[in-house]
Amino acid sequence: MKTNVTSERETIYFVLSLVFSIVIYIFAAVSIIGIAIALGILAVMLYVNLIMLGSIRGNGIRIHQSQFPDVYERVVALSNAMGLKRVPEVFIVQSEGALNAFATRFFGRDMVVIYSGVFELARQGGEAELDFIIAHELSHIKRRHVWKNILLVPATFIPFLSQAYSRSCEYTCDREATNYTQNGVAAKRALTILGAGKDLYLEVNEQAYLEQIKSESNVAVWLSEVLSSHPRLPKRIQAVGRFMGVEGTPSYMPNHGKIALGATLLFGSMFGIYMLIILLFTAGGLVYANFLPATFSEELLEGETPLMTAAYNGDIDELNALIEEGADLEERDAEGYTALAYAGFSEDNKIAEVLLEAGANPNAQDDYSHVLLDAVYNGNYELASILYEFGADPSLEDSTGESVLSYLEVNSEKDFLRVIK
Repeated sequence: MKTNVTSERETIYFVLSLVFSIVIYIFAAVSIIGIAIALGILAVMLYVNLIMLGSIRGNGIRIHQSQFPDVYERVVALSNAMGLKRVPEVFIVQSEGALNAFATRFFGRDMVVIYSGVFELARQGGEAELDFIIAHELSHIKRRHVWKNILLVPATFIPFLSQAYSRSCEYTCDREATNYTQNGVAAKRALTILGAGKDLYLEVNEQAYLEQIKSESNVAVWLSEVLSSHPRLPKRIQAVGRFMGVEGTPSYMPNHGKIALGATLLFGSMFGIYMLIILLFTAGGLVYANFLPATFSEELLEGETPLMTAAYNGDIDELNALIEEGADLEERDAEGYTALAYAGFSEDNKIAEVLLEAGANPNAQDDYSHVLLDAVYNGNYELASILYEFGADPSLEDSTGESVLSYLEVNSEKDFLRVIK
């Protein structure tokens, strides 16, 4: 048997994940908030794990001397061969057709859970394939991957890192399982079963399946894999075949150039869309922020008078001078706004009060609304109060039939005053 079965990248990814996790643990240890977050995450993980494993132990079928004894004997034999101090408990669970198995722990006891679809292989002459699957999960226990994954939980916050570590662990356990079962052909078949099912896998053309490693080289396939805890099945089948020197195992490689080009286009387009959205929001904000300024700024709206400009700009000296010269307080621009409306748009209540004292109509309506309703819309209740004092009517409706009373959902001027005060 081979002595070095560890995946080339498992140690590297483990060290990287461990370093990052230690930094997070140190931060948590010196931070009350960090401790609270860590304890909260731990509590949720323990609760979810407890419920799941409780269901498995309560409903699953445990393999032992009196329950599927032939499979139990193989579990014991493999556990002893792999040097496990204690034979893990093995449960079968109904999977509704799903094909999987996994290793875990329950209150300090190692467990292997096998989905019923996989287990049925043993009843259909696939004992060697089942041996590989059991040995694969026992390898996770031997290498303490369950404990390590709990220890490295903080590393899940680094994009792609925890998934990369998990995939490398899968390659390691594939190798170790095959190393102990000494049946590379059965190992390849067992992995094919996960992709095609326990019946159809016998008809699968393995060469054509593995060729997909090369032919299905695109950014979508690549991205789905780097975000997954398991490598693509064709890559696992090829890797275990080459590890055991199974005759006829090819050496297909993904088209890295095609993947790199696709990733560049994908992330480049995503970045471009992101920047476009930012630009549109920025432009939209400028349009919103400048909707009124564009109406009242250096580019004067059609019909805008010097009095309106002074009102919007808060130029009280110019405003008073124009009023003294007899400027028309009720003159309207192209959209029906008066100088008082301009003061409301700039939320300059002092300018508005000057215009009202000079005789500006507090109920002047534009093409859309009127000053009192606009003030309430904008939450400028101080201006609303000033306008009311000068005779503004809260029941006055705009072009859509909305009034201040209906907008505030009140029935009287008394209630209106209670709201704005």
